[in-house]
Amino acid sequence: MKLFTPDHLRKAATSICCGCGSPPNEAAVVADDLVESNLLGYDSHGVIRCETYVEFVVSGKLKPGAPVRIVKETPVTATVDCGLNFGQVSATEMARIACDKAEKMGMAYVVSKNGTHVGRLGAYVQKVAERGMLGIATSNNRSFGHVVAPWGGREGRLGTNPFAYAAPTKGWPVVLDMSTCMIAEGKVYLAKQEGKSIPAGCLQDAAGNPTSDPTTYFGPPQGTILTLGAPLFGYKGFGLSLMMEIMGGIMAGEDGTAPQPGFNSFTIMAINPEFYCGKEQFCELVDKMCAYQMSAAPAPGFKEVVVPGVYDFRTREKRLVEGIPVDENVWNMIVDAGKRVGVTI
Repeated sequence: MKLFTPDHLRKAATSICCGCGSPPNEAAVVADDLVESNLLGYDSHGVIRCETYVEFVVSGKLKPGAPVRIVKETPVTATVDCGLNFGQVSATEMARIACDKAEKMGMAYVVSKNGTHVGRLGAYVQKVAERGMLGIATSNNRSFGHVVAPWGGREGRLGTNPFAYAAPTKGWPVVLDMSTCMIAEGKVYLAKQEGKSIPAGCLQDAAGNPTSDPTTYFGPPQGTILTLGAPLFGYKGFGLSLMMEIMGGIMAGEDGTAPQPGFNSFTIMAINPEFYCGKEQFCELVDKMCAYQMSAAPAPGFKEVVVPGVYDFRTREKRLVEGIPVDENVWNMIVDAGKRVGVTI
């Protein structure tokens, strides 16, 4: 395991994105998001993604520098054509659009077409919270990314279909970023690269048998990930995952069951408390609610009660001081990815 400063990783990721053909300002957006994911402990959505993005660019599935434009809008809605540009670039712009509309109208709902992998979903709702509003985001995958089995099935019919929300406070925002399946595929991929196993109850092989081996999951033949709540209550995660499909893709008129350009359909909502109880009171009440939750006596096996986001921001503070750990195999993958686009890391 190697330790890197955020600046070192940021420069490496920026160089690779520029090597892919991204304008420097957009490359910086992607690199900032990847490194921030590492800082927060979301290593599966950090600089390890450089290899995947290079592969997408080389194969023509991702088009750095493509225009991101609104193709349909009202004062409270927008449909954005992402042009297959980096997902971080288009999602950041969509978060800005949602916030600008919500500042004027009280709320906004923005959906995407022709989007690629947006990375860590929590990044965008946090941007909304930093403007004093409640942010909600969803995402889904096209059919070739259907690695999650529906409740009772053994074939992939869903993406990992994450959901995120963020609420402002006087300190760290409350940020929940979760997939609607038992584990994000990025974490399974990271475990494979690091030679680790996956907790029981998350994966099944192609025949529908439980497995903890990420290599068995990836196959061939390809296995599947189970929905949230499996094995006993996976129908709950299945229902939530379908909602992400409806909100994330169908609302934009995208058919997630058929091959189409792009990878992620992304949706973001911004709700402005100023039109309700007021931003100031909203933050105060969220703070009060968080303090109330965290005041609960911990159950056996727990040291404390924390609200969503606390562990992540603590990890960020620690890694800013100690450095960001990157597995040697992962680092070699990043270096090799750079070479593919003429960049020496």
